Amino acid sequence: MNGGGFPSSAALPIAGALLALVVVRQLIAWWTQSMQRLPYPPGPKPKPIIGNLFDFPTNDLAMRYHEWGQKYNSNILHAGALGNHIIVLNSLEDAEELLERRASNYSDRLQMPMIELMGFHTNMAIMPYGPLWRRHRRIAQQNFRFDMMSAHEPIQARRIHLMLKGLLDDPDSTFTQHKVLSLSIPLEFMFGYDVNSLDDPFVTDAQESVEIANKYFSPESTLINAFPILGKIPPWVPGAKAQKVAAITRDLLKRLETKPMEMVKKAVDEGNVVVPSVISDFVEVKCGSPEYEEEAEIVGQLALTIYGAASDTIICALDALLYVLVTRPDIQKKAQEEIDRVVGTNRLPEFRDRASLPYTDALYRELLRYYPPTPMAVPHCVRKDDTYKGYFIPKGSIVCPNVWAMSRDEKLYADPHAFKPERFIDENGKLIDDYRVLTYGFGRRICLGKYSASSTLWMTIASLMACFDISKAKDSQGKEISITDDFVYQSITLHKKPFKCVITPRSLTVHRLVEKAIAAEKL
Repeated sequence: MNGGGFPSSAALPIAGALLALVVVRQLIAWWTQSMQRLPYPPGPKPKPIIGNLFDFPTNDLAMRYHEWGQKYNSNILHAGALGNHIIVLNSLEDAEELLERRASNYSDRLQMPMIELMGFHTNMAIMPYGPLWRRHRRIAQQNFRFDMMSAHEPIQARRIHLMLKGLLDDPDSTFTQHKVLSLSIPLEFMFGYDVNSLDDPFVTDAQESVEIANKYFSPESTLINAFPILGKIPPWVPGAKAQKVAAITRDLLKRLETKPMEMVKKAVDEGNVVVPSVISDFVEVKCGSPEYEEEAEIVGQLALTIYGAASDTIICALDALLYVLVTRPDIQKKAQEEIDRVVGTNRLPEFRDRASLPYTDALYRELLRYYPPTPMAVPHCVRKDDTYKGYFIPKGSIVCPNVWAMSRDEKLYADPHAFKPERFIDENGKLIDDYRVLTYGFGRRICLGKYSASSTLWMTIASLMACFDISKAKDSQGKEISITDDFVYQSITLHKKPFKCVITPRSLTVHRLVEKAIAAEKL
């Protein structure tokens, strides 16, 4: 029995009790539906007792829910099981109305007992809507609003230039360099922590916690989510696998929250801060104040939230970028021609160049439209009963925005199944007024790190195009190795399956320019 397992001798009476609870919950759901006047949104017909338990897709969720929309001729869908209701939003119109205009009712998150048991309930991205979340959000906004982006740029530029050097030194390390870049920027900005290897203890601990969490971030991952009492079973009981996992994760998160904070505080106290960071600035300003202890805990938790959200999203996007550049040399060439014309070949791209490089910016936008790192945005949760378009949406419903379906909406994007950066450029060669990136989410739960992610990804794209030609790898006979179109889900993120490519400096001056930039940043 997954998550709340028991020895076989105890399984039958426990299973009987759980089945009885399921039946009761389903009967309550049926009674509630019979009392309401409006129907649920369209969706698969529920079966007795189990509802739609076996109708939910197990892979390619966004694509399957898009197919549901076509099958049931509706952009808003419903399915239910075990007393829970899932509402899928396949259109931007519905997402904007419910998640933004009605944000006060649609800004909560689904609270799964396993998440709290693992210690992830302090993660702002999945925290319940309320006073604690608002305190986290206030601190995050102070550091990640648009007018603060200039404070991020020196760190972003330095880490991107170090990535370029890594590619020059070891062209076969492309995907490793992407991961180091994605992990190092949030760690340096939040902690002043310098990461140069995936073997760094902080990175390995953080990655282990994320990998464990990914296996338990869905309601059906363990019976503990349906029957929280199972979480009380001690980890040493035979079969209590989920409880053992939760204990490991709690220890990892506690270590990740406290050790970096202690390290930074010690550096501040001793006057040894090498790289200023969000936490070192906080300690210098707040240490000794009455609110220090409470806010220090929040800042530490927020740092892990930023790390987890930023690193995986950027990794997904950069891997998809390489795939696009390798399989679409015409796009690569067009971006390089624009950069050569505007930036030239005697310096590297800078953040101030962005306004003068519309095609490169359009490539960034199209990348996240066509390959959204989160095809299904993090689900929202309804705080009280609501009605919409003649449908009933009950309190506690899990609302899932289908970003992939929205990005394929012909009403929003002409020829949506084609990868065309030009769609974001008008007849005068200027960027059109469409800055929204759907993968960053909706309403009050929109990603607060979206400006930082945007500038990081844009600068990385521009820098790669300025410095390298990226092409398909060849086999021993000199034939190009084909690349599949396959992507794979890892929890809620979409990753390109590994493939081989060749990355080559565009000129002999690239080495000199990169070394010069790194040397200047050490001053």
